[in-house]
Formats: sequence, structure tokens, C-alpha cells
Amino acid sequence: MANQLSPELLAQLFAQESDDPFLVLVTISHESFDDIRLVNNTENITSRGQVFQAFPMRIRFPVDDGETLRDFNIDFDNVALDLIEEIRTVTTQMDCKIELILASLPDVVQIPVEDLKINSVIYDATKISAKIVLDNFLNVEITSERYNPSNFPGLF
Repeated sequence: MANQLSPELLAQLFAQESDDPFLVLVTISHESFDDIRLVNNTENITSRGQVFQAFPMRIRFPVDDGETLRDFNIDFDNVALDLIEEIRTVTTQMDCKIELILASLPDVVQIPVEDLKINSVIYDATKISAKIVLDNFLNVEITSERYNPSNFPGLF
């Protein structure tokens, strides 16, 4: 399904110069900590009643060529060590949601990207790099039964 972009976003996209920044809201969730909400901005943003903390990050979206895997990285600055305290204690996948908004319309999500998982995290003193993958629902087993000749002889 195609995204329905707002007239305000389309005006900013087609303008020669834009005075309204396009912001990325990132929500990281896991059962072991409260949701982490971040925005790539110099000041906090309140969107739909939730405060997103200003945090330096860089997102490298995947190449859309139809052949390569659809995973990508988000690099967070780790200078203040605020984010790493929560993340380093987790040993399972974390949920991730990315929403793109205009700064002038923080309550209107222009492009939502959901069902993402943080597959792995690599960090050092200056940077946290999270590998994001799409939740691969096509590889989930539906039943615990294995279809083989000994269990289901009529199928073979």
C-alpha cells in the first residue's frame, strides 16, 4: 500500500528550498526496559503526546534493487553513554519503529515503518551501530508437525 503524503510534505518536497525539516522518530522497545524514543534533532519533539529525546543518529537505508536483503543500520552517538546502558543488557531482538514527520506537524506521521527488529548491536566509546531487519513473518513455523513419510504416509 502506498503512503498518502500530506499536502504540506509535498509542498516541502517540491519546493526549491525548504524551511521545514523532515525528522526521523525512532522508538526502541523491549520487555526489559521502557520504550526509548529518539529524534534526529537538536531539541526534543513531542509527537502524539510522547516526548522524543533529541539524539544524534544517522540512518543508512537499504538499497531498493529487489535482490539484496532489506536490512540497514542506524548509528547512534555514544558519547554520553545514555543509550548503551539499556541496550547492553538485552540478549534478544528488540522491536524498532521508524516514523518520518515534518517539524511543523509533529503529530502527523508522514511515513511509518513498523515491524522492524534490531538484530544485533555493535558499540564502542563513540558509536552504537544497530542492525535493523524486517520481521520475516514468512519463515515462521505455523505448526509443530513435520510433514514426512513416517508421520503422513498418505501425502507421499
